[in-house]
Amino acid sequence: MSSVAVVSQEDTYGLKAFVDAAAGGAPVLQEVNNYHLSYAFQKRLGRAELIMISSTGHRAVYVQYVRMDDNGGILGRPPITPDVAKFIFDNFAVRGHTESFNILARDLETGRLSARLAAPKPEDVRHKLGNTENSFTATGAKLAAHWPIFHKLRDTGYGSIIRATLTNHQVCSSRCHFCSTIARNKRDSVTLEEAQRFVTTLYDDQAAYNREHFAKYNDEYRALTGSDIRLRGLILSGGGQPNLWPHFTEFVRWLAERDIDLGLITNGFPQKIPEDVYKHFKWVRISVTPADASSFYPDGKFEGQYIPSTLKNNPDITVGYSYVDGPWAEEDILPRIDKSAVENGFQYARVLTDCNLGRSAQLQAHHNLAEKLHDIGLVSDEGVAKSRVFQQLKYHGTEDEAQKLWDKGQCFLQSYNVFWDTTGHEENGQSYCYPCDSVTVLSDDAVELNSTASERRFNSSKWGTVPNTDVAKLYTEKLHPFFDPREICHSCLFMRNNQATKALIERDSYDDIKLPANIQHQNFP
Repeated sequence: MSSVAVVSQEDTYGLKAFVDAAAGGAPVLQEVNNYHLSYAFQKRLGRAELIMISSTGHRAVYVQYVRMDDNGGILGRPPITPDVAKFIFDNFAVRGHTESFNILARDLETGRLSARLAAPKPEDVRHKLGNTENSFTATGAKLAAHWPIFHKLRDTGYGSIIRATLTNHQVCSSRCHFCSTIARNKRDSVTLEEAQRFVTTLYDDQAAYNREHFAKYNDEYRALTGSDIRLRGLILSGGGQPNLWPHFTEFVRWLAERDIDLGLITNGFPQKIPEDVYKHFKWVRISVTPADASSFYPDGKFEGQYIPSTLKNNPDITVGYSYVDGPWAEEDILPRIDKSAVENGFQYARVLTDCNLGRSAQLQAHHNLAEKLHDIGLVSDEGVAKSRVFQQLKYHGTEDEAQKLWDKGQCFLQSYNVFWDTTGHEENGQSYCYPCDSVTVLSDDAVELNSTASERRFNSSKWGTVPNTDVAKLYTEKLHPFFDPREICHSCLFMRNNQATKALIERDSYDDIKLPANIQHQNFP
């Protein structure tokens, strides 16, 4: 049994321990900020690996990092050599679980962290917001298609939950570096009956409630959409991978009996699921993981994964890829994603940066990604997508924006959207709802350096609204804050959605409202 070089956050230790570890000697271990770090030689793959393990045992394996110049431009993604591993270990407590792997070349040379680089302004990123991004991501552009619920909210103070996302369990077969719930508990899961009851409350019960108590606004909504005010769009997502949940097939077939637009976000497709199940979805997004993070990829190639035939070249289902750019990126991955999307008849391929990054680092990463897309010919000089790939320019807000937007301390997404995550279900027999899915990656820039503070887990004591058993309260009680977003959400990723909602609520009249006629998927976020 080999010895282990164990270090604490306070310890100093030499380069030799890392050199020895990379050569097959004792691994170097460190515990810091609720993460276990390991640098060791992996005999099977013949390489040194830096492994980051969360407090709940979920891991991400790093073999390369982003090497940057003095302006934040990418010099390359070289291997994590012993000197680089030592630098990451030395500075992990300050730089955190994400930005530790983006390193300035001069910092490696000096062995010291530089002050944070001035980030590009969002408007300086080569990017043009287009119909595809408005249709298949949450920009707020689709909200006007549901204006009667905001008329109702303006006049009465009551919300209307027309959109929902469910996790149902926390088991995932992938080990993505950027996972937003890397600190999840895989034993947290709900029963089929609990999931059905949740949907029934938002679908049948909410419709009946609005017909009885808000007939005027319900009639407006029915005249506009043909539906009562109720759940209109439902996404099955993670947490865990949705189609690994034991009740996935039965639940989807049950949902298909209702007039709900169904969406699916998945890392892959277990072959035990009947292919016809996927025909019930209006929209499917396939996450392209790092090459060695997925059990679905033969020889680490996402193009070789099994994809149900019902999803290929099917004009009745919108299918797209999603890819998060980062240290793990292969040089040719973006054109490969675009090519695969075309060959499979998929409508789009969304690419974006890691939302666990702080705002400054995130905007720098967006700038670098945009220039890469331009250099390889996937976007125009103006940042317009030329093929299937488009960049979602998604980034954290600021404290000033938060103070102006939420002047009364109310998150506006809570008025129409709910995300039910199963965290805590095993222990408590219930779990909590949240206004959105991105509270886990809220990340503030540190005062001096590049610290990342995202929790990467759902924390109900911080962002929770109601337990799943009380979801009806989101529409039977007047809208009220469960937390002050100015204090704990000022790095919100959905500022535009909040701004669009606030503008709809504050309208004097809805007679001249412009409907988003050319935007697809209006029942999804």
